[in-house]
Amino acid sequence: MKKGERGSISIYLLLVALVLALLAQLGLLLSRHELDKVQRRLLGQQLRHLNNSYFVSLKDSDLAVGSHALFTGELEPGHVGVNVNVKMEKSTDGLIRFFEVKSTAAAQGSAVQRLCQLTLDFAEPQRLLAGQYALASKMATGLEYLPSEAVYKQASTEEVKLPVVRFFYNKAASDITAETALNEGLSRHFTYLDLDKTFTFKGNGRYLGDTVFINKSGIDIGAGSSFPDRLVMYSQKGNITIGNNVRMDKAFIHAYATVTIGSGCRIKGLILANKIIFKGASEFSADADVVAPFTSCAFTN
Repeated sequence: MKKGERGSISIYLLLVALVLALLAQLGLLLSRHELDKVQRRLLGQQLRHLNNSYFVSLKDSDLAVGSHALFTGELEPGHVGVNVNVKMEKSTDGLIRFFEVKSTAAAQGSAVQRLCQLTLDFAEPQRLLAGQYALASKMATGLEYLPSEAVYKQASTEEVKLPVVRFFYNKAASDITAETALNEGLSRHFTYLDLDKTFTFKGNGRYLGDTVFINKSGIDIGAGSSFPDRLVMYSQKGNITIGNNVRMDKAFIHAYATVTIGSGCRIKGLILANKIIFKGASEFSADADVVAPFTSCAFTN
């Protein structure tokens, strides 16, 4: 073999070795990347299980208001530091509770798992009304449309007092629309809308799912709508208008100002307001269960 040929072969072998080295390095990087992905996934699973376990064990306990440290330790692999904390908040009237368990891992950009839950209770004057009356207000017009049964009571200021529903702000869901309410349902979601305009439930819709629904302003319920599941509805500063032929099977309706009720409705539960206006004959019946404590599903916040 000639001298020049030997030099060419040496350069060729050097290039092959360099390529193999680069491929090996790339393989190591890919392996490391896959290992990191597996570790992140494993960390997320452990963090989620840890958070869920504390949430389930504490969600029904009588925790003091404030933030409390539950656990400080490490997760494997990697000796990843983790902290679990619980927070309890209550509205000033003591009727609404917000419970949160939050787990944070120091690694992987501070991975976080969080679960929250809201619980609504009812004031004693309203619990005493439910089961005996279906309607109570300080003033009313159209009482001649009511059936002969004693379903209505002229209420005191204390009996129609709203809870501190503003407490739900930035805690309950706030992104619902008329379309999503109709198409996706309301299932155990608590919703607080900070709107300065009326929210309208479209007429002839069937709205499924237990829910607590609050709008800062008014609420209109379109004619022919039905709510077969548990419904708690508040208008914080406005009116609630119920169209003709609306059906509610388990409803607690409470407006700051006026509730107007169309004709042909069938409503079981309790309606409260400063004033109720009856537009025609409807059927009303009391239900003590509408003031049972109401707890949301667990949600992230």
